[in-house]
This record gives sequence, structure tokens and C-alpha cells, in this order.
Amino acid sequence: MLELWNRFCLTVVDFLLGWLLYLPSDVVLFAVAIGSALILACVRWFTTDQDLLRRAGADKKRLNQLIRAARTEKDLEAVRRFRTTRMRVALKTLKAEGWPLVATLPPIAILATWCVLRLGFLPPQADEWVELRLYTRVSAAGDIVHLVPLDDLTASDGWVQKLKAGDYHGQPCSAATWKLAGAPRPESYRVRIRHGNETYIVPLQIGGRTYSAPQAVHGDKTLTELRLRPLKLFGVVPGVHPTYFPPWLVAYLLIVIPSVFIVKRGLKIY
Repeated sequence: MLELWNRFCLTVVDFLLGWLLYLPSDVVLFAVAIGSALILACVRWFTTDQDLLRRAGADKKRLNQLIRAARTEKDLEAVRRFRTTRMRVALKTLKAEGWPLVATLPPIAILATWCVLRLGFLPPQADEWVELRLYTRVSAAGDIVHLVPLDDLTASDGWVQKLKAGDYHGQPCSAATWKLAGAPRPESYRVRIRHGNETYIVPLQIGGRTYSAPQAVHGDKTLTELRLRPLKLFGVVPGVHPTYFPPWLVAYLLIVIPSVFIVKRGLKIY
């Protein structure tokens, strides 16, 4: 199901926004974030009673003024009365927030999936070293694993490696590492890893506008990982958590949150 969803999102958004990938990564990130802000603002305009929200905003502003004046005069009864009225106005507007949330979920979910698959990392370029890691069961430590040599692809430390004891996010395992570089190709290299009677195929895109999936699961206890360079805005904006808040997502949020307020103010959307 997840694979079908990913393919659907890539097909739809590549058709609409795939041309952006010809631009520098920072420009793409800004364009997607500002586009998201426009989607959020426009959906809000179509799905809410703007006249109601406009009048409610004016009422809350006036009530805040009355509360401040009542505090100055130490009229506690008036303060409580105005606060109660303000709460009723807030509850009235809160009911209008449901439709914008529901309506924005599908396009934002599709766009977010596309961003994960297209903007999470920088596509490897010609002669750039890419680290390929193999993680498998602990009992395989000491086994010999090798890559099947490919034309135009180089392994800096050789094609043959020995599995060594290691860990994957705190879980013990056996691991092997290769550093690969190659000439650009329109199609992905199909890197084959041989381990005993098993063969694991890892696509590796070099010199393209997109990158291959960083991770792939092979069976129950084997995983391969391409250590790609994460996309960082201006090359410096870091991530907060490598899985939940990678650098591209932190940069996206830093752009889209203020952009929503700016767009709403500029278009007078409440």
C-alpha cells in the first residue's frame, strides 16, 4: 500500500512540478514551501465564511480593548463579562476551522510525500563517492560479501568485503561498507550484492535530477542503505532528528509557517 501511495504521489507531482528539479535545490525548496502556503491560504478562503471570521476578528479586537480598559479601572466584573463574551466568539470561529483542515490534508499529504522522495537528499553526481552499507543478521559476522563489478562504476576499497560486527540504530547486526563512484547514466546502476546464495539488488542513480531510495529491505533481517548527502537550505540549516525532522523538513517549516501569515495578510484572508 505504501509503495502504491508513493508511486501515485510521484506520478502526480512529477507531472506538475518535476520541472522544478532542474533548478538549484534551495530554489526548489523555497518554491515548494511558498506553494504550500498558497494552498493553505486559498483552501481557507474557499472553505470558510470569511465575513463571519472578519466580524469575529473585529469583535475580539474590540473586546481586548474593553478588557484592558476594565483592568485599568479595576472593574473585575466587566473583565469577567468581556472574557466570557470573547470565549464565545472564539468557540464560534473554532467551528469554522474543521473544513480547512480536512480540505488541505490530501494535497499537503501528496506534496509532503513527494518532498520526502525528491527533496530529502542531493542526487549523487559524477565521480562523487557514495557509501553503500549492508546490514544483516549477527550470526553472519565473518562471512565474505561482494559486489558484482559494473562498467563505469568504481569501488574505492574493492568489491569484496568481510561482514563485521556492528549495530543499526542500537540493534546488533553484521555490516559491510563500500564506497562507490561512477559516470552519470540516464538509468540507475543495478548494484548486486552477493552473500552466499543470496543476491540483493540496490539501484544507484548517478548524475540525474533524482536519487535512488536511500534504504531497501531485503527479506526479514537484511537492509541496504545508501548514505546520500541530505539537502540543507543554503548548505547550513540542520535537522533536529534524522528521521522525524530531517534538514529539508526543518527548512520547509521555517519558510512555510511565516509565508502562510504573509499570504493571508496580503490577500486579507481570515
